[in-house]
Amino acid sequence: MELYGRVIVLLLFIIRRVNSLPYDVHWLSGPATIERDMQRIKPTIDIYCYTGTSKNVLTLWQTVKFHIKIKNDEFSQYFGDNPEEVYKDYNEDSYGWAINPFQKKSYKTVSLDIFKPTCMAVNTKQKHSIELHIQRVDLWRVLMMVIGTALIFASRSLSGNPVFFYLCGIVIGVSASFMVLVYYITRFIPGRTLTYGLLIGGWTVGVYLVQQLWENIRSIMATYRAYLFWYTLIAGFVSFVVCYRIGPPKNQRSKNLVMWTLQGVGAIVTVFSSQYQEASTAVTVVSLGAKYFPKSILYYIQGYWRRRFPPRPRLLTNEEYYEQGARETKRALDELRRHCASPDCKQWSIMLKLNDSKRFASFVEGSSHLSDDEVLNYESYAFSADLAKPVANSTRNLEISDDDSSDEDQDD
Repeated sequence: MELYGRVIVLLLFIIRRVNSLPYDVHWLSGPATIERDMQRIKPTIDIYCYTGTSKNVLTLWQTVKFHIKIKNDEFSQYFGDNPEEVYKDYNEDSYGWAINPFQKKSYKTVSLDIFKPTCMAVNTKQKHSIELHIQRVDLWRVLMMVIGTALIFASRSLSGNPVFFYLCGIVIGVSASFMVLVYYITRFIPGRTLTYGLLIGGWTVGVYLVQQLWENIRSIMATYRAYLFWYTLIAGFVSFVVCYRIGPPKNQRSKNLVMWTLQGVGAIVTVFSSQYQEASTAVTVVSLGAKYFPKSILYYIQGYWRRRFPPRPRLLTNEEYYEQGARETKRALDELRRHCASPDCKQWSIMLKLNDSKRFASFVEGSSHLSDDEVLNYESYAFSADLAKPVANSTRNLEISDDDSSDEDQDD
């Protein structure tokens, strides 16, 4: 029995040694913060892995990031789809080369693919913390989708809008002027020497030169901020003058080209506004379909719906009936007066057929088409009719204005 016990202990020890890994994996599926003090001697490597999530509508505008907080710049990172791949890259890279001497930021932010597992290891001797930040609704992604959809629907109106034309012209002019300036500056750099340097040093030298160039541009922008402001202002003014001289596009084909360009930009912005690109592509397709949906089909559907489910008519009340009658009578009299005063009307022929041509002329000049006796007779008739049928809630106005009547052809 004692021999069996020793064998079991030996087997357990061997299994433990075989299954032991030279790295510790921290699987993170939600917001978390892990702090590490690298001053302590630790035989294993810390690998931080994001588990990923499934595709659903709630992840349309979601963003997942690794935040690395460290006091100095001496650290490097290794990424992979699984811990084994990260550990392999970590071992293949020596510590001297793992440290990135060009890294200037002490706070690193890494965006992750939210739908697949991603692992990361940090090589540093300094104390640091790893934070997995999950933003359920990224406002920047929402804004991108809104802007892209708005460009698709408003492309036709923007293609002929002068304000939009001038704004785009100024932006393109300032950007082009910067590109021309960079082009003339690069002509002073010996191209052959730079090419040989890239061939000898490899991509690390290229990355170093690009980073140094970017740092120099940032320092120039910070130091000569006033000169940069005046340069942008002058370039924008020159661009505005050129656009004003050319003028907005008037040809319909030019407007169509601008419209299609805006729709293409809007579609690209909408598709890349979310990592769930199947859903964002569907939003783009629906937006383009709604933009180019034939209006005749829409009108046919509306007509069929109205015929299939006609709206229930609402009867007018007494007050609405008298108001509509007075309004329509006044409108018809105004149209008749304008027609009689227009050159299309044969006034002399009409006056020959009338008994009182003076009254017709007064009506055309703006007088009432009713005489005082007619108004008095109407009021007397209405008053006698109300006395014959007394109604308590009658709100009818017995007075009639000079223009609330029918024709002026009563004198024919």
